[in-house]
Amino acid sequence: MVANLANSLEINLRFLNPNDSPKVREWLLDPYVLDMTFVIPGPERQNLLPFDDKVMAQYINALLDDKSRRTFAIEANGEHVGNVGLKEINLEGHRAELFIEIGESEYRGRGVGKAAMILLLDYVFDKMALDELCLEVLEFNEPALRLYKMLGFETKHRSGWHYDKHGRYWQVWWMCLPKAHWFDVREGYLLPENLSLRGL
Repeated sequence: MVANLANSLEINLRFLNPNDSPKVREWLLDPYVLDMTFVIPGPERQNLLPFDDKVMAQYINALLDDKSRRTFAIEANGEHVGNVGLKEINLEGHRAELFIEIGESEYRGRGVGKAAMILLLDYVFDKMALDELCLEVLEFNEPALRLYKMLGFETKHRSGWHYDKHGRYWQVWWMCLPKAHWFDVREGYLLPENLSLRGL
């Protein structure tokens, strides 16, 4: 049962586990999730949509078992509502790429993604001792662009092009956040009053 979103929400991150697979499978069928991320294949691979069990299993296995990734479930008052994490982790280079998805539509636009990102960034720069986080974002994903800029990410360059299920091409921006800049931003960053964090 989804709590009344006007009430207080405690946001928590925990490691994704195999029991979370059914939820992730649901989200892989959500057109919004597909349109806003890079999960969707290009036009030449449209035969993969909707994703079959094999393709879904491959994606979920990557989230759970890929050694270059670290994936966390986002919980709002104990309900699994999305995922956030790292990929292409380079411990020697002290950097990684970030990804996030809010799978439950009721929690989008409510500050849950911001809270989850704060928890992850604190964890990455403190406990993992990384020096920089980067990410890719589609040019039309205005909510994500606003959030990343608010958290201190800066656009570095065009990362490439992505084409959607209709064969349209979209620019992909590469954004990065150095550790020192995060701690400057973090000092003045306030969450909505109805949100609280449970640290990793």
